[in-house]
Amino acid sequence: MTDDRLIVRAIDEAPIGITIADASRADTPLIYVNDAFERLTGYPKEEALGTNCRFLQGENTAEEPVAAMREAIANEEPVSVELRNYRKDGTEFWNQVDIAPIHDTAEDVTHFVGFQTDITARKRAEHEVKRRIEEVERQRGKLEQVLERIEGLLEDITRTLVRATTREEVERAVCDRLATEEAYAAAWIGERVPTRNEVVPETWAGPLDLGETTLPVDGGADPVGRALTTGRAQFVPEIEGGSWHGTVGNRDTRAMAAIPLISGETIYGVLVVYATQADAFDDRERVVLASIGRAIANACNTLESRRILAADGVTELEFDLGTEDLFVVSLSARADCRLLYEGVAHDIDPLLFFTGEGIEPETLPELAADYEAITDTTVLTSNGTSGLLEFRLTGLSLVTKLANRGVRIRSIRAENGQGRLGVVVPGGVSPRSVVDLITDSCPTATLVVSRKYDRPPQTDDEYRLSVEEELTDKQLLSLRKAYVSGYFDPDRRISGAEIAASMGITRSTFHQHLRAAHRKLLGEFFERGLPD
Repeated sequence: MTDDRLIVRAIDEAPIGITIADASRADTPLIYVNDAFERLTGYPKEEALGTNCRFLQGENTAEEPVAAMREAIANEEPVSVELRNYRKDGTEFWNQVDIAPIHDTAEDVTHFVGFQTDITARKRAEHEVKRRIEEVERQRGKLEQVLERIEGLLEDITRTLVRATTREEVERAVCDRLATEEAYAAAWIGERVPTRNEVVPETWAGPLDLGETTLPVDGGADPVGRALTTGRAQFVPEIEGGSWHGTVGNRDTRAMAAIPLISGETIYGVLVVYATQADAFDDRERVVLASIGRAIANACNTLESRRILAADGVTELEFDLGTEDLFVVSLSARADCRLLYEGVAHDIDPLLFFTGEGIEPETLPELAADYEAITDTTVLTSNGTSGLLEFRLTGLSLVTKLANRGVRIRSIRAENGQGRLGVVVPGGVSPRSVVDLITDSCPTATLVVSRKYDRPPQTDDEYRLSVEEELTDKQLLSLRKAYVSGYFDPDRRISGAEIAASMGITRSTFHQHLRAAHRKLLGEFFERGLPD
C-alpha cells in the first residue's frame, strides 16, 4: 500500500468527522467527507458533497462562532469553535469544529480541512456543573438571609428573656415577637391544668382569639396535647380544613408547631406557632423553635426560683394516701409492715431511704421489683424484724417533680395499706399548684392538713441548701447514706465497707468523700454559724 493510499484510508476510518472544502470555488463547497462525518450528522456523502457545511446550522446556532469561522476562512487562518449543529433528523448536538487551511507549493490556500467532534456529553456536564453552582449560590444566599433572620429573632428573644421580671412578660414578649416574623402567622403559649387534664392558652399574638379555648391533654391526635405528654416537639406540615381544633378557625394557616417548654424535668407549658406556608417548618426552623422553647422554659425556671427566694412564709401540707398512690403504701399492705421515710439523696436517679418495721427487710427487694417506679432496692441494715432500705426511683418521679419546684418532703408514713405524706412548700410557690401536682400523680390522695408559717430571715431549708452547695454529689451522697443508715450511731449498724459497696465505690474512696464532707460542714459551722 502506497503512502497516499494509507493516508486516505486513515482519514476515512478516523473516529471523528473530517471534511475537505475547495477554497478555490464559490461558497467553499465540500469535496470530501469521511464515514465518521456521516455517522455524526446523518447526512450521506451524496447529500453533503458540493454544498457549504453551513447546512448543519439551525435555530439555536449562535452567530458568534459562525462569524468566527467566516472571518477565519476569509483571512485564510485556522480557527476552533464550539456551536450547536443539527443532524439530518433534526436532533441537536454540540459540535467542536477545528478548521485549518491547506497550502500548495506556492503557499496559496487551495483547501480547508475541518475536524468535527461531538462534545454534547461534555457540554451537558458543563451545563449541569454550572446549574449546580448557581443552585448552590442561590441556596447560599437564601441561607444567609435565613441565618440573618434567625440570628435577629434569637437575639431579640434572648434580650427579652434576660430583661423580663415576670413570666407574663416572658410570654407576652415572645408571642409578640414571633407574630411579627414574616414566616409565622401567629403564636400562643398555654399551660396545663392538671385537675382538668387540659391546656389553656394564656397569651397569644396574631389573628387569634383564644379566650374560651381549651385543648385536651390525652396524647392522641392533637399535637399540642401530644407535645405535653411526650415531651417532644410536634410539627404538622400542612393543616387541612378551615376549623382545625378550634385555634385556627377559618384563618389562612397551613402549618403549625407545638413546642413543649421543658427545663430539667419540669414542663412549664407549650409554645404553639402557626405559619401560612405548608413547608415553613424545615429543619432549620425546627432547631430554632426548639432553642426558643428551651430558653423560655429556662427563663420561667429562673424567675420561679427568684420568686421562691424572695417570698415570705412557708406552707405545710399533709395528704392521706391509698395503695394506688405511692409504691410504699402498696408495699406496706403486701408486706404487712410499717415504712417510715428517712430522707432522700440523688445519684443520677433519686434515692429514697425508708425504715421498715415488722418485717424481715431481706424480703422486701423481691416485692419491690414489681413496681415500675423502682429500679433497684438495697437493704442497708437489718436486725431481723426491721432495717433500713434504699429505693432507687425512675428519673421522672413525684419526688423529682416536687424537688424541681423547691418542695421538700417532710415525712412519709405507710402502714398496712394506709399512708400519710407531708411536704413543705416554700413561699413563692403556689400551694394550690403543689396540691394539683400531688393529686395528679396520686389519684386517691386527699389533702387533710394545710398550715402556713411566717418565714424567718433564713429558713432551715435555705441554710441546708447553702451547705449542700459546698459539697460534691458524691460527698453529699456519702454523708446522707452514712447518716440515715446509722453509721454515726453509738451502736453502729453498718460499716463503711457496706455503704461503699452500696454506692459501687471502694471503702477508701467512701472515707475520702466522708472526711471531705465533714471538713466542709465544720467549716460552715465555725465560720458562718447555724441559722437562728
